[in-house]
Amino acid sequence: MAAAERISKDPRTAGKSHFETGAPERNSWFGARPEGETLVHALESIESGKNWVILKRIHEDPTYRDVLYDIIPQISAVAGVDIEKVYYDPTMTIFVTSPGRLTPYHMDGETNFLAQIHGKKLVYIYDGNDPLLLSQTDLEKYWTGNLPKINYPESLPHGHWQYTLEPGNGVFNPATFPHWLQNGTEVSVSVSMNFKRRHNAVIGAHQANHFLRKVGLKPGLPGVNAGIDRAKEALFGRWYESGKTAAKARLKR
Repeated sequence: MAAAERISKDPRTAGKSHFETGAPERNSWFGARPEGETLVHALESIESGKNWVILKRIHEDPTYRDVLYDIIPQISAVAGVDIEKVYYDPTMTIFVTSPGRLTPYHMDGETNFLAQIHGKKLVYIYDGNDPLLLSQTDLEKYWTGNLPKINYPESLPHGHWQYTLEPGNGVFNPATFPHWLQNGTEVSVSVSMNFKRRHNAVIGAHQANHFLRKVGLKPGLPGVNAGIDRAKEALFGRWYESGKTAAKARLKR
């Protein structure tokens, strides 16, 4: 509650967090903030409502700043990967969810470590490499910002992997591995730590393939030839990312 109050007033963090209410379906999409409500109001009614509160980039709040950076070396040791070397923009987010509320089927572009602090939550994760779930064109659209929503597979209601999160444990969710979550009978508090890869040839190849298809070509699949993927990433992927950066700069002006 105190954190929500602080980040709502701090100009560096105000507006970054999100909250919504209601009872979404697995194949629905995320909703909008209810009018007239505040982040603090959503937390005040978290036990009785159907609320989903996301305290985004909570590590930018001075109280939480050191927590993420203390955890990164521990994650690196467990994963066997130097997180700070391979990834960038480490982000910590707190999720607070009302009893029984569902988080719809979706996927994220960041590597995600989700740790459970309070309550119980079921997590259903799907194999992002399964072409029956995500086609090459789906991934190309996603990595170029043209696929806001993915469709829930009715034939596989509980995913390829199922996990029960309780206080003291957590789950690793790879980038673009779809998932949905079902909260238990108590308020759930979870902490998510997300990381973006500094360079990813496969992502760059997907971005390149999206534009190659638009001019009538039939590009090869990413992940088959690492050299070709790196070339596509160098020629197209970084050009695409630089274009996004320039567009953001224009919007700020």
